[in-house]
Amino acid sequence: MGYGFSTMNHGFRPATTFYGVYRQMFSWIKELHGAPDHPMADLAAARNLLAELSELDPLKALAEITIWLISVKDTPNFGAERRTGIVMLLDETAQSFHAELLGEYLAAPHLQDFHGMYLWQGIHAYMKALAEAYRLCAHECQPPEKQALALRELIPVIYVRLIRSLAEQMKLELMRYIEVEQPVWNQLYDAYQLAEASQMADSMVYAYAGHVIHTSPRRELLRALVVHESSPGTLAPNHIEVSYRIAARLVSFFDLKEQPAADCPYVIDLAAPGAPHRTAGRADANPAASPTLRYFGTLRAVAKVEEIIHQNERGMIKQENRFGNEFSPDGKLTVLKHLHTYWGSEPPHRHQERRKIDVAIEVVHGYKTIGNLVPHIEPGHIENLSEKDAAMLKEQSGINLAEEKIDYTTETWAVLDASNDGVGGIMPRSAGPWGKIGALCGLKAKESKVWWVGMIRRIKTEPQGRVHVGMEILARKPVSVWLRILGKGAEKVSNWASSSGAFDYDYLHVILLPDVHNSYLNATMLMQSGTYLDGQIYEMMMGEKSRSIKLTALLAEGEDYDQASFQWLETAHGQQAS
Repeated sequence: MGYGFSTMNHGFRPATTFYGVYRQMFSWIKELHGAPDHPMADLAAARNLLAELSELDPLKALAEITIWLISVKDTPNFGAERRTGIVMLLDETAQSFHAELLGEYLAAPHLQDFHGMYLWQGIHAYMKALAEAYRLCAHECQPPEKQALALRELIPVIYVRLIRSLAEQMKLELMRYIEVEQPVWNQLYDAYQLAEASQMADSMVYAYAGHVIHTSPRRELLRALVVHESSPGTLAPNHIEVSYRIAARLVSFFDLKEQPAADCPYVIDLAAPGAPHRTAGRADANPAASPTLRYFGTLRAVAKVEEIIHQNERGMIKQENRFGNEFSPDGKLTVLKHLHTYWGSEPPHRHQERRKIDVAIEVVHGYKTIGNLVPHIEPGHIENLSEKDAAMLKEQSGINLAEEKIDYTTETWAVLDASNDGVGGIMPRSAGPWGKIGALCGLKAKESKVWWVGMIRRIKTEPQGRVHVGMEILARKPVSVWLRILGKGAEKVSNWASSSGAFDYDYLHVILLPDVHNSYLNATMLMQSGTYLDGQIYEMMMGEKSRSIKLTALLAEGEDYDQASFQWLETAHGQQAS
């Protein structure tokens, strides 16, 4: 599909394909004299140069395109028509290289890994050069009514691509947990003001050939603002990418208004570029009227997110590729629940007092390691389990059935502050690549023998490169226990059921997490990734006692764990377990 164009009552002719306009524009500018002395001044020559990039490594190819973008931008006397056409051609040529490199980065986005940083810098430099090139094109096309008709029809596409390239640059900075650079805000608001001044903010176009969803400058701005305000500092880089895609699909449910409104709790000032802020509950909740203020909100999108969550939980999303088929359904569900929380009328905010401290702690990571380190409550009467089967169960689960020495390594992290349910500290440069949002970790004081269970919830990178980490304490007195389910059919929820059928029962290891009062009444549990099954009933083996539970909700998913809630079922005497 080409680059369709919606007139939106601006007097343009009906929708046409981009490539038709593209050929028309270059046919017209070929007749112009005074072309600049530049290798890409001629479209055919430019295409030949870019065709050679297919033989290069994607990172080198993207670097070449970055250099060409800077060169085309900096060469004088190019002319708006010629420059715009070449910049668009460079942009389209880079699409496949950019997608491949972004996928490679998201697969291993270690914050302190040289290769990861090298990839990120290459992609970021390209996006920055692309935005600056489109910004020049947008300004050279002013005023739109003075441009040739072929170029005038492309101006909304220029605005959309400009704002999107700035949003992509912002997204990359959020993935490194750094503050969005001020020039990004400056250019973002400048681009949108150009679109408004040209009466094209709501012009609906296809951003690129092959796209099937219309967009507009207003929608692109909203997408960037919403992703920034959706607490990306508490999302892993791949989840930030998913949230960016979800925002693109649901942007028609976002609102942007010139006057304060109950459904638009965020405000920006186009004349004072910077991050949005919430108006509700602030002293400036009703700022003085100004023509440059814009209010936006996401409340209309909440019901749509709920609908998609329900589809996901019923397994319907597994049948489609919504938001990208390279992301797992469980990963998408995690992000959808996160966005549902932050797009609602009362998004969470940090309110607990944090105490300054200065201590060193030992940190381990991974479900199996933590499962072996926390105290064990042994199943006192696993029936019909031979020594051979016990060894098999241990091997398949990776969890010891009895106390014995295990091998593990720790990292030393500096803790700077603490609250009732979390600690904040510095991730050492020697930390492994596991340290990212959602990672499960065990932590303890140097002198202590008691391991707590925590999860990395927030990351922020300082300009000097130090990585601040916020860890939520999930439990201060976790215990390792076993669940069992009777007989056949349990294979679907157990990763280590005996293929020979030697077990009369199938067993599932979990880490029980007492609540903040160290009570098991409202405990949750951790289990190995992929073993959660909604509504499944188990017996919890705690010494010589056996208590029945029912899984009720999947609370979080990580690379190697699921976190679930459960309810205690009545005992044989009609009493609820306590």
